[in-house]
Amino acid sequence: MPSNPVCLICGANAEPCSKVFSLDYLFSLWQPIIFSEAVLREHNKQASVTQLFTCEKCGLQAFFPQIIGTPSFYVEAYGLANQASVPDFTYSEEKWDFEQALRDVKGCTSLIELGCGPGYFLSRAKAMGPRVCGLEYNEPAAQRARAAGFDVYDETNDLSALEGSFDAAFSFHVLEHVSDPLKFFGRLASLVKPGGRIGISVPNQEGPIRFMDPCVMNMPPHHATRWNLRSLSALAEKLGLQVQRVAYEPLLLENHSYYSVYWVRQALGGESFVSGILRGIVSITLRAVFQLLRLSGMQYFPWLKGLSIYLLLVRSKPTLVRIE
Repeated sequence: MPSNPVCLICGANAEPCSKVFSLDYLFSLWQPIIFSEAVLREHNKQASVTQLFTCEKCGLQAFFPQIIGTPSFYVEAYGLANQASVPDFTYSEEKWDFEQALRDVKGCTSLIELGCGPGYFLSRAKAMGPRVCGLEYNEPAAQRARAAGFDVYDETNDLSALEGSFDAAFSFHVLEHVSDPLKFFGRLASLVKPGGRIGISVPNQEGPIRFMDPCVMNMPPHHATRWNLRSLSALAEKLGLQVQRVAYEPLLLENHSYYSVYWVRQALGGESFVSGILRGIVSITLRAVFQLLRLSGMQYFPWLKGLSIYLLLVRSKPTLVRIE
């Protein structure tokens, strides 16, 4: 284990904030999925253990040593092996993040999305008029986007010729997966013109995902870093970008277990019989309330935060930052 890792954004010392996790434990969290020996060996070459660290200066949380999911990991984790196309459950056609970004597409004549998947956001953005293209390293997903008529680059392409050529650049839930977030975000920002817009979303670590301990999707090899407004703002400042708008996703009611199960367990902890009864009563009540709201036609519960945070950034002098 590194004795004194430094923050991936600001370079300040990071302090441990979790126990040490073995690679075997991390992969066991995915059961009933059983990964191949080849995938296990790929990740063991990176590290056999890891630990979560927090930067007290900017708030970024990162796992050290890093264990980054390989392409084979995602193939097996999402059941892509021996399939000619990407199953729809790995990507969503309708996302809250997309709705936020489409507000920022207005007035743009060109945009690029890093991590475009099969092209669902590109399709909706193109309908608004701009020229669109994407970057995607998952080849089956990239093939689907190309089949839909989009120009999609992959890891073999040099994007330097595209620097400074787009009105806007977007990325949704990619930053938390990469080993070098500063490099990734710098690349994203380099693609826009001076004064251009950059829209990005990540899981909000100050949202309900913090109630799930552990959350398999928020651990290596799946997620390498954890973000909040403070750490995202530090990343933007490091790259000379200005935060213009911040939006928090409300709770998607189909994800009510963040609160009806995991919040209850954390808030009403205890080993006593009475504590267990109380947790059961509160959990059943919350599940019933959320289910009734879903049956009434509600999709979101606006008074509780959901998974994502979205930031719009610009290179030009910002207006007053709006938090929604």
